[in-house]
Amino acid sequence: MNQSVSTPTQRTEDRSAQIVDAAAVLFRQRGFVGVGIDDIGAALELSGPAVYRYFPSKQAILAAVIGRHLTEMETARESADADMPLQERVLRASVLTCLADPDAHVVYLRQMGNLDPASRAELTRRQESIVAPWSSLLDPEDPGASLGLRLRASAGVLIRVALSTQSAKLPRERLATGMVRSLLGTTLPASASVATPTDSGATAPGPLRHASRREAILTVSTQLFRERGFSGVSLRDIGDQVGVTASAVSRNFDNKEQLLAAAFNRAGEQIAGAIATALRHADSAAEAVADIIARYATLAIESRDLIAIYTTEMHSLPENVRALRRRNQRMYVDELAHVIKLAVPDLSAAEAKVRAGCAYSLINEVIINDNLAQRPNLAEELTMLATDASGLNLR
Repeated sequence: MNQSVSTPTQRTEDRSAQIVDAAAVLFRQRGFVGVGIDDIGAALELSGPAVYRYFPSKQAILAAVIGRHLTEMETARESADADMPLQERVLRASVLTCLADPDAHVVYLRQMGNLDPASRAELTRRQESIVAPWSSLLDPEDPGASLGLRLRASAGVLIRVALSTQSAKLPRERLATGMVRSLLGTTLPASASVATPTDSGATAPGPLRHASRREAILTVSTQLFRERGFSGVSLRDIGDQVGVTASAVSRNFDNKEQLLAAAFNRAGEQIAGAIATALRHADSAAEAVADIIARYATLAIESRDLIAIYTTEMHSLPENVRALRRRNQRMYVDELAHVIKLAVPDLSAAEAKVRAGCAYSLINEVIINDNLAQRPNLAEELTMLATDASGLNLR
């Protein structure tokens, strides 16, 4: 019996693809900064130096993850039915590509800034070519500045649908396509534009500092964890920013893990409090849905660092703390899903839960983008988009 034999080139290509797959998962979970070559190698039972036989650097692996994802989007669009309108080909290609590889889609969205200049220029050019036709999906009267917002919000929905275990019970492609199409048509405030500095020459006052050293340490560490990743921050770094020694930081928090757990607890308390307040004041299920979303959108914008590390640094927590945080996250989704189901009884429990997760994911994905976070009406815009994603428009 004849057996096919892999050539050295094929084996290299297979291993390269495995490295790209493993890196996409790790970059999605921990961010580019939080992943080392040894981490990628360990995922494949390789040593770090062995990875360098296939890629010259971590940035080259990142470029390969993003480049392959762009190629998949281009291929999906080109292979669509030629008789299908361009708008539908664009929409279908994006939905199918993200559902097939949500890890790479997250990396594509969040990590372009970590590419070397040459790779970034080339991949940005390809990205712009892919994104350009999306403008044809919008209402001609829609403010042009909202395209980036809608695309990012749509990505948050697609990622959630792709990663949710509940969505396995549903027609994922149809649900995701319908939600994205709805987001593209959501009416937003006409004044949606990016805030620009005034020309008065006045210097904006800096943020006030905490009187409590513990609170100052927690605030600074949260910001540094977001900017550099948990593994890229030391107690000395935190102390330098606060103006104290590393040992002074240790007197308030035994270690970085305790600091991170405290930050997660702070975020969790704020989210739970917002949900409880909304439920207490709402006169109907629909009002509760809108109020939970509005309060969460405001909280997410005002506490971007907290929300960002809440979504990217879960793996850095001790296992017992991580388990508690996951239970809390499920609770937030369950609470919103419950009132969505009451407001829209025709939805199945599974779809209500997926839509609830999409509402949160949409907001999180938008606010971690520095440019979109500057939009002056962002809280109102996110409330409109996430309420639309929740399914209230289906009533």
